[in-house]
Amino acid sequence: MFPSVNFSLTDKPLLQLKSCAYLAHKFASGADETMVKTSHDLLGEYAVCICDDDNDLEMALACSRAYLPSVTSESMAEAAKENPKQIYITQNKEEGIVGVTATEKALRIILGEA
Repeated sequence: MFPSVNFSLTDKPLLQLKSCAYLAHKFASGADETMVKTSHDLLGEYAVCICDDDNDLEMALACSRAYLPSVTSESMAEAAKENPKQIYITQNKEEGIVGVTATEKALRIILGEA
């Protein structure tokens, strides 16, 4: 199981992406030194993220799957529309799944409980 890390303390996309890539590489390949994969490959294979705005877009596209509890900008809505298998919007206003409930839905999906 990989660790959960909150990168919200920084709104610097490159730092978020590098930090996430470092953790994916450390935890995915630490036990097998023969594994020759780049950190970016590992993100696309193992990492998921919960994100919400433009500064998260690069990380969302690098991860295997990204979950948006809310859509805060046109660019995030467009990215989700262009990448429906990779970026998933958990918010559903008609069903009352907003805010914390949308975040809980993302966590349930990630943990395989949905």
